[in-house]
Formats: sequence, C-alpha cells, structure tokens
Amino acid sequence: MWRKLSSAAGLVCAFSLWAGGESYFRDGERWMLTGDSITSNDTYRRAVKRIVDHFHPGNKIEFINRAVWGVDAAFKTKVEGRPTMVSVMLGMNNIIHCEYPHTPDFSKKAEEYRKRIEKHVDFYKSIGADVVLFTPTLTDERVSSFFSPMYTRKGLEKLGEVIRGIGKEKNCLVIPVAEELEAYDDSLGPNQLARIDGVHPYGEAQYRIAWSILHHLNAAGKLTGKRALSPVPPPVPVEVARNSFYLNGPGDKIVLKFRGKEDVRFRLTWSLAGERGTEEIALGKDQTVSWTLPASDRAFELAVGDQKQAVVDLQTADGKLSFYLIDLARTRVVKPVDGELNFTIKAPEKPQKGERSFHSKYASFAGTRPEGDLIGTVNIREDGPNLWLSGRVYDSMIDHDAYWIYGRDCLRILLDFRPGGRFGNLTIDRDVNVVMISPRTVPHFAMIALAWNGSRYQHCMYSDGERTPDGYKWFYGYAGHITNYTAFDIRKLDVYGFNLSVIDRDGKKSFHLNSVMPTVFDDTAERALNQLIIVDRKNKFPGNETTTVQCFGF
Repeated sequence: MWRKLSSAAGLVCAFSLWAGGESYFRDGERWMLTGDSITSNDTYRRAVKRIVDHFHPGNKIEFINRAVWGVDAAFKTKVEGRPTMVSVMLGMNNIIHCEYPHTPDFSKKAEEYRKRIEKHVDFYKSIGADVVLFTPTLTDERVSSFFSPMYTRKGLEKLGEVIRGIGKEKNCLVIPVAEELEAYDDSLGPNQLARIDGVHPYGEAQYRIAWSILHHLNAAGKLTGKRALSPVPPPVPVEVARNSFYLNGPGDKIVLKFRGKEDVRFRLTWSLAGERGTEEIALGKDQTVSWTLPASDRAFELAVGDQKQAVVDLQTADGKLSFYLIDLARTRVVKPVDGELNFTIKAPEKPQKGERSFHSKYASFAGTRPEGDLIGTVNIREDGPNLWLSGRVYDSMIDHDAYWIYGRDCLRILLDFRPGGRFGNLTIDRDVNVVMISPRTVPHFAMIALAWNGSRYQHCMYSDGERTPDGYKWFYGYAGHITNYTAFDIRKLDVYGFNLSVIDRDGKKSFHLNSVMPTVFDDTAERALNQLIIVDRKNKFPGNETTTVQCFGF
C-alpha cells in the first residue's frame, strides 16, 4: 500500500478532477423540504447537508426544513423567501390513523392525494422553484403499534404510483425513496427493523433516505449551475468497517479497516470539524489495512452531550465512488456501586446569550418551576438477574388527558440491552426498550408502563406508583421471561445504555422535558441511542466518559 498526503490548499482543485459528472444541486441553492414527521425529524436533511458540505467546502446551499409532524397532503406549507428547489414527501398521514379491512379500496384516497400534490407542484413552480418528489415511505405491517399500520402498505404503494405519474406529467424529478428504503430494510438482520413503530424510519433508515437523495442528485458532482443528472456511480470495491466503537483516551482517533475486494487504487478524502485531507491508497485483493483519520486532537474534542460527524469518501479514477458518515458522540460512563446507581434531575441554568446549551428546547430552566429546581430522583438497582428502577417526580399538577402519550405527564425511559456489536447502533431493534410510564389521577391514582418500542419486554415489565402531596412516586422493573424461551438477566451484559426523561405538562401551553443526561437530542429518541449513559457493569471503561463511533456507508 502507498499513500500521498495532499496539502489543504490543493485539495479542492484535485478533488474536482476526481468527482464524476455534474450535480443536480446548484451553488446558492435554497432547498426547502416539506413533509410530515418523517422529514420534520430532521435526520436525513442534516446528513445530506453534512455530506454536501464535505464534497463542496464553502458552498452557499441552504437547507430549509419546513416539514410539520402529523400533517397530510392537504397541509399548506408556509413559504419564506424564494426557494429554488422544493422537495415533497407526504402521504403517510393520508393512509394511517384508520382501521382497514383485509382488502381496502384506496382509489378515493389516491385521487384526493393526486389533486393535493398537483396543487403543491403547481404552486411551487409558480414561485420559480424546481420540484423534486419523493415516493412516500411505506409502513411495516409486521409491527403492531399506536399507529395501527395493518393493511396500509397497499395504500402507500398506490400513492407512490401517483407520485411517479405526477412526475411524468409535470416534468418533476422523482426520487424512489420508498423503494430504496425497502431494499435497505430487506438487508437488515433478524433483530432490526427500519421502522420500529411500523411507521417512522429510525436512525440509519433515515440515513438511507439521505443515501437516495445524495446519489440521485449526484451530490459529489460539480456545481456547474445546471440541473444535471448523472448516473449513480458504482461503489469502490473496498469493504470499510470501524476498528473500535469507543474513543476512550484523549489521543484516541477514528480507525477504519479497509479490505480490497479486488486490486484497487483510490483517492480518500476526509473532513472533520473544519479540517480536511486527502490520501491515495492502493490495495490488493483481500488485503486488509488499518487507516487512522489524521485530524488534530482538537478536532476530536467533544463535551458530554455533544456530537460531531466525520465524512470519508473513496473515489477511483474510473468514476467509482463510496462515502461514509461517521457519527461521534460524547457520553457519560457510570459504574454501579454494589449494583446500584442514583441520579437527580434538576432544572439547568438558562444559557447566556451566545452560549451553547446541550439541553432540549423544552427544558424548564432554573427558577421557572413553581415546584422548584429539583424535578425528580432516580434509583437503579440490580437484584440477581432482575433490574429495578424507582424514583420521585415533583409536580403539583398532573395532566393526563392528552391522547398523545409524549404530550402528557409521563416518564420516558430508554434502555439499550443489545449485546456486543449491536449496542449503541443508531437503528433501534427489538432489544432497545423505550418505555412510557404515565400517571393518572382519577378516579384513583394509577400508573401505566407501555413498551413504546421493544414490545417483547412487556411480558417482563412491572410498574407501580403512588400520589404524594408534592408529585408522585414511581416504580418500574424487569423480572421473569421476555419470551417463553428467554428470561431477562441483566448479569449477561457487560454494559447497557440508559436515559430517563421527565415530561411535565401543565395545560396546553406548558410542556417541559428534562432528562438524566443533558442532550439536545433527548426529545428525539432515535438520535439519542449513541448518547445514552453507558452503565459499565463490569468496569470495562478506564474513565467516566467516552466517545462512541458509528459508521454508515453511502
């Protein structure tokens, strides 16, 4: 293997010679994304932006997310300024929220959908924007959830046909988001689901949506000012894997393993925290080498609750291209004492103007709660194979009326019980348990523990609680069998991930969320999976912090 490191000054010129074709994007683009919660989540937009910034440093492309959760195709998106490009991914909420017979007739819904989308297309074109249509993602009918996805797939497939027809009729580019997401879902292992609740693409499934956008719009191509479409380039024949999931020491860096599927020579370009570099690498067939991302120690620095994304791309002289998004997240490591842990949840100090806050936008800051700054306490203890959690919430007004469980008083607990290499993965699977524990005050005080994700744990979940003059006590635990052949046993795990959020709802206009771990992602569960507090049961970590590393290939 041989390498040659380019200077930063010569990188952009050298890169432009290797990037194939022209991009659909134009420099100075104002891309407005419209859609429902799948887009509002903002995961695929952020991934697209990060990779576009990698391929085109200094670009002036704006990415404006105007999606709103819960809306259907009738929703009129508020347009600010003059977007040059508008993407539309709507349809999920036109189909779900209903109970259907075995053979539903979606023709009426499809016709209504067609009229709505055509109005959107005509309007966006009238203000000078180019319109890109995404086929709406499908449901997973295997999953029984709050959203009742049973018998809905055919309806969404029909809406996809409508989108393709409108694309031809109105001369709009159509990106087959749904079809390519299905191909990704088919590639997952038996434990994983692209849509753990049957509806919302989670984690890496969102990255797969970004993959479709980036490839079909040729994000790596030249920004010539035209709307050019180039063929999706074949991947570089190299297998890429992360060497380690954790960066524990101050000098630890990302290490990737490259294995040549054939004799290959490629140019590698990386970027992280404003630093960039390029190397040329040659590999023989079946040759494996380790490569360390050579950014400075400063580029790898993270505070607990923060994250960064590195990008690495591989390109060959004959136009092959692969690229990788590497998520870095700094998190806490806690070590039980005699199998026990204790936490307090307090309202944080409000950040001063210009200061970075790691807390949710819904955080109740110090001095704002009538009940005081202490929001709650948490105790975790092991009892042989069993795991018990308990605590208190200080809340003078319990609101239990909202139909949406996230929108009323409750506790949200995230526990990642995945063993080995599955732990911390951004795609939720069956061994991630997201639990909603909600109190009710009338006709008497009661608590419900609902397995929002990881429903198989419902069989070994126990909950209880009681009203107190200053709030309520809660109790929750795991004991017994998960399935008829699998017993819950915390002793089998070296580590597990944990976070707990207290949702405090005091009427329609007051919604607060504070968690054990301060992080801006705690109001979006899928983006918290690599930032959960790591419970180090067997003292495997050298300190009380670590950086987790996730690598997704595009």
